[in-house]
Amino acid sequence: MTAVRRDEPDPPGSATTTSPEALVSYRERLSKGEDAIDPDRWAGSLPAAGGVAPRVRIGRSKWLNLLWLVPIGFALLIVAVAAAQGLRHVPAVARFIARYPGTVITASERAHPGLPVWVGVTHFLNLLLMVFIIRAGIQILADHPRLYWTRHCTPGRDWFRFQKPVPEDPLWTAKQDSVTMPKHLGLPGLRHSIGLARWWHLGSDVLWLLNGTAFYALLFATGQWHRVVPTSWAVFPNAASVLIQYLSLQWPHESAWIAYNGLQQLAYFVTIFVAAPLALLTGLGMSPALSTRFKSISKVLSIQVARSVHFFVLCWFLLFILLHTTLVFTTGLLRNLNMGYTARNSGSWLGFGVFAASMVAVVIAWVAATPLTLRRPRLIQRLGFALVGPAQRLFEHVDADPGEYSERDISLRTSGTTVRFRRPRSTGGSSTLDSTTTACGFTAL
Repeated sequence: MTAVRRDEPDPPGSATTTSPEALVSYRERLSKGEDAIDPDRWAGSLPAAGGVAPRVRIGRSKWLNLLWLVPIGFALLIVAVAAAQGLRHVPAVARFIARYPGTVITASERAHPGLPVWVGVTHFLNLLLMVFIIRAGIQILADHPRLYWTRHCTPGRDWFRFQKPVPEDPLWTAKQDSVTMPKHLGLPGLRHSIGLARWWHLGSDVLWLLNGTAFYALLFATGQWHRVVPTSWAVFPNAASVLIQYLSLQWPHESAWIAYNGLQQLAYFVTIFVAAPLALLTGLGMSPALSTRFKSISKVLSIQVARSVHFFVLCWFLLFILLHTTLVFTTGLLRNLNMGYTARNSGSWLGFGVFAASMVAVVIAWVAATPLTLRRPRLIQRLGFALVGPAQRLFEHVDADPGEYSERDISLRTSGTTVRFRRPRSTGGSSTLDSTTTACGFTAL
């Protein structure tokens, strides 16, 4: 809204008494907020600012540029392939692979082969929602591109960053620390747009959880859980056997229509029953409101620790998507797509056609998300609150106790030094210090 001139009536709530007529006049002089976003004027015309390549702290002061993992990983893959091909000629390894070919098929699985249609439907919805969740999550991380294992985020205590070290400026805020993301990578793709990114992230999370709940219910109601839950210790030697066969570039015998091999089963189990619940728990752990209400949990899983673990869950999902897609395309594309998208065991092009149509829908949603957000930000806010609001209201009646951070957890960087505050004594309601600001040493995330 426009600035108020000194000759205009005082705003409501001021010490000066204002007549109703003057108040009406005052309100008529105010301009309405814009219903669309102008990227050139967003956040006070905040200029674009790049970060640095992702880095991980090694020791006290050394940082490893993670881009080195690309050539290192490629070299290790070549060595692993050569080693696996050599192991295939070792008699003991050959006997091991013969004993554990990769897949344990039970009588129940032989009697009920195939994948039902609902697997393909929930799989597609999961992919579509993960696009928004991951993009918005990257945007949120770009607003404070550092991760910590401490309850606070005092400069110099980060273990991961893709921004330069915090300078010795008198005041360094999250607005300055934020990094510009490409508009079709981050969501909405504007620097310092964490509010809109959170609406996308949390709203998509709710839909993702509903889809996951339906998946869990159908998984156990139809007996399909046998495909992804190991029921024998033999899954581990079979998984090792499959890994050797994959690395040697001699694919194991695939029988996914009946049962997954050991490596697939372990990967699906970790993704469905470990990574997905951990994403939910760490996501809740990053909420300042919930962390002050569930103190016994937040003392162990603080906001900053939850952010770090949440990041590792993201890395697992990205790795799983990469390997899953690679193996689908290299171990029998048409048959794999028919099993996943049309619930039939055939080598026809029908599954590929359905897959291609679904990818077109995903690409359209990917490309349209940023322009939609810039043109209709209020719509994104309303939809986000409609999805998140019911869960939010569950905790609004519970008052949080003040002063949840100890003295050593509360700091503020100023003039190149760290200033520590005493935790205030509060008479109720809320603390006189904003914990989400002072606990980070930056403007709050």
